[in-house]
Amino acid sequence: MDNKKRNKAILKTVCGLLEEMNIAVKDAFVEDVLVEGEETEGTEQVLVGVEVESPAILIGFKGRTLSSLQFIMSLMVKKELDRWVRILLDINGYRGEQKNRLEDRTAEAIKEVLGGGEAVRLPEMSSFERRLCHMVAAKTKGVVSESEGEGRDRHVVIKPEIKEKKETKKKKVKKKKVIKKENKKENKKKKAKK
Repeated sequence: MDNKKRNKAILKTVCGLLEEMNIAVKDAFVEDVLVEGEETEGTEQVLVGVEVESPAILIGFKGRTLSSLQFIMSLMVKKELDRWVRILLDINGYRGEQKNRLEDRTAEAIKEVLGGGEAVRLPEMSSFERRLCHMVAAKTKGVVSESEGEGRDRHVVIKPEIKEKKETKKKKVKKKKVIKKENKKENKKKKAKK
């Protein structure tokens, strides 16, 4: 099945589910999304954009309903097409607005870190949201970002970048010799006390 037929089947499945939920769809589209990274290699991914009258019921608190719907729709599409296609659902442009908000919040956190030198913890968020934050932080020199926590409590922490001095082999060997000498002196002192 080519992508055009696949996308048509996906759109039919998604719109069918929304109609079953008594959600009137004003407009809808499907487009292929390029997947980057080794862990997602070979994964088909499509963006399904839908415009509805009342988007809040589909988006939910912090986009959690939206994430659940995406997963359900991916399962329905898998059953229909007999292969896994990851669905990214965008209701009334929510994803774009969310991306802008997260980029702004991450930029504010980066300014705080660069100004004060202290790590800044962002609120818990989904893997999609954390990825956006990491991408913004990666573009900025002087900071690093890490994900911390488990499950729904997983969040991003922006920290100042610590540059470690690279020691040469000679310095490392010299350090080891100094440590050995100090250990020998301590051993002699212990033997003398006995």
